[in-house]
Amino acid sequence: MLIKQTDYHRIYRVINSLVVNEGGNPAYACMYFSTFGAFILEHHYKIQATPKGGLAAYNLDGSMLLFADHRDDGYVTGAGENFHCWTEADGWAIDFMAPAFSETASPLGVPSKMFQRPISAMASSINDLNHSGSFFHQSEPEATAGRFADWQNLPMIGDLASIAVKWFRRSPKQMLPSISVEDQKGNLKPVPLIGNPLAGSW
Repeated sequence: MLIKQTDYHRIYRVINSLVVNEGGNPAYACMYFSTFGAFILEHHYKIQATPKGGLAAYNLDGSMLLFADHRDDGYVTGAGENFHCWTEADGWAIDFMAPAFSETASPLGVPSKMFQRPISAMASSINDLNHSGSFFHQSEPEATAGRFADWQNLPMIGDLASIAVKWFRRSPKQMLPSISVEDQKGNLKPVPLIGNPLAGSW
């Protein structure tokens, strides 16, 4: 494991709390989770981390979760609207949004768990997700660069990333149960640390 489950959960909750405060839905906020997660890993762990985007497929306790679009030729692609983002760091694939899969795919009834797996353990194809926790990622660098280009230039993104880094503390240090964030009118608003409890890992 690259980081402890406790710290993984803390990173998820920090990003989750900021997304909720901005009126976003954590179940569809993969760009925030992958980017802010990478930023936290680099700042607090001195690990080179990179957000990736494209096709993602997971076997979650026998339920298949696929982020992709179907093409006319019958294949699937992660370059369309139904893409997903994750973080790669030091030979590991980490999906900080995984605890929100319980909402992303609520009909599947999957629990909230940590996803942190060696990249070397990735299935060879989307058709080889034979056991729970198996996964397949296929990055689409061009499409991802296009999506992130305008998004990362929004002033609030940099501000939120900085807040995430300042709020996070590695265990056993204490985390603040809430922080104050300025709204668009300059008023301070308390943001509580919230998120799903973890029921283990994939």
